[in-house]
Amino acid sequence: MGILQFAVSLGALLGANALPSGSNYAVKERHNVPRSWRAVGPADKTESINLQIGIKQRNEGLVERHLIEVSDPEHERYGQHLSATEISDIIKPEDESIRLVHKWLQEHNIEDIDYSPSKDWISIIVPIEKAEELLQTSYSKFEHTTGHSLSRAPEWSLPSHLHEHIDVVQPTTSFLRLKPEVQTYGPVHDGAPTHPMSWWEHTGKHQYGPKPCDSEDHAAQVAAVCNVSFTTIECLRTLYGTIDYKVKAANKNAIGINNYLNETNRRDDAYKFLSTFRPEAAQAAYQFQFEIIDGAENYQGPNISRVIAEGVDKEGNLDAQMVLGISWPTPMKAYSTGGSPPFKPSISTPTDTNEPYLAFLNHVLAENNLPHVFSSSYGDDEQSVPYSYAKRACAGFAQLGARGISYFVSSGDAGVGSNGTCYSNDGANKYEFLPNFPTSVSNLKPPTSELRYTDSFSARG
Repeated sequence: MGILQFAVSLGALLGANALPSGSNYAVKERHNVPRSWRAVGPADKTESINLQIGIKQRNEGLVERHLIEVSDPEHERYGQHLSATEISDIIKPEDESIRLVHKWLQEHNIEDIDYSPSKDWISIIVPIEKAEELLQTSYSKFEHTTGHSLSRAPEWSLPSHLHEHIDVVQPTTSFLRLKPEVQTYGPVHDGAPTHPMSWWEHTGKHQYGPKPCDSEDHAAQVAAVCNVSFTTIECLRTLYGTIDYKVKAANKNAIGINNYLNETNRRDDAYKFLSTFRPEAAQAAYQFQFEIIDGAENYQGPNISRVIAEGVDKEGNLDAQMVLGISWPTPMKAYSTGGSPPFKPSISTPTDTNEPYLAFLNHVLAENNLPHVFSSSYGDDEQSVPYSYAKRACAGFAQLGARGISYFVSSGDAGVGSNGTCYSNDGANKYEFLPNFPTSVSNLKPPTSELRYTDSFSARG
């Protein structure tokens, strides 16, 4: 264990405020700080955070069983998807769990408490100093190699009688830092033009609408319209066999896309793209809906220097243009979730919680009507996500699936170990394959069962 990590762990024992008399705390969770993060000092005690507390759900695994059955064409329940209300009835925590957690918060003079519709999540906004008291821990300021910083506690505790009633509390141990899974290609060599449009113009392919292929062989059809230096809508529609497909249920279906990191989908860029590559769909750029979560940014003004300098909207534009270009006239809805840099505080979201999956899932799971398909182009290293967080996030995705909603996540662009960072996060620094999250949860395991008690005394670190 590094010196900084040891200091943080020691702070979890000695840096807490006074607790109500008789409190018997034990460590609930600890998570190693990822290699790309380093502690740079104590967190600002006055900084407010949106603390999200996951109360243990009833009937663990039952939603996943429903998901498997209703998704299996050979099962008698195939296609019999659950409603949001039915899922809520399955997972709603026991009344005793809710009562005990509520009582614990009241003992710490926390009265402003928000519940999710299923009452399996509690949201409170407190200063870090209060969170440290509540969880008998110490928050530090951590900095990523990219310069982004956040406040986290790699270890936190609960009164021992609440361990069986609370699954997860965040932001604490999670160092999830979403990144857009988009790969920018450099110049093409071997005599090919370096600018993609130059190749397209060079070949004389100025007719951007669907073109019939002379050959019946699919590979030949793809080769006729695809090029490594310039991937078009026509290429993708040909590749996936949808070039001649006529949408049959545009009035019933819809597709949703996710935006994180304050990315958005610019209507003017989408219109220009579609006008060029699928003119019949161009007006869809001004017809799709936005749903803003946690004060996400949705700037639709001119391409000012700030937008260009910050390099935002690249992933958002790519997602909207590809989805509209391929799936039109199926309606599209964009869900933008805030909470990541550059961050703008608001009353509902006073600080950068950087827990976008929880924010997104808690928002959409409370809605009755959702698109039948979601596409998300963001992910992070699996080892940056603690087990408790991943388990509840995956349970949320399973709830979407049981309702008949497909959620597609990008698998990543860089390949295995291309950037030389594939080392374990357990202190052994083992060179190994590290999957992405939430694409895969192959390496995630429950933490070793351990109880380590902290005394109820007044101390300040």
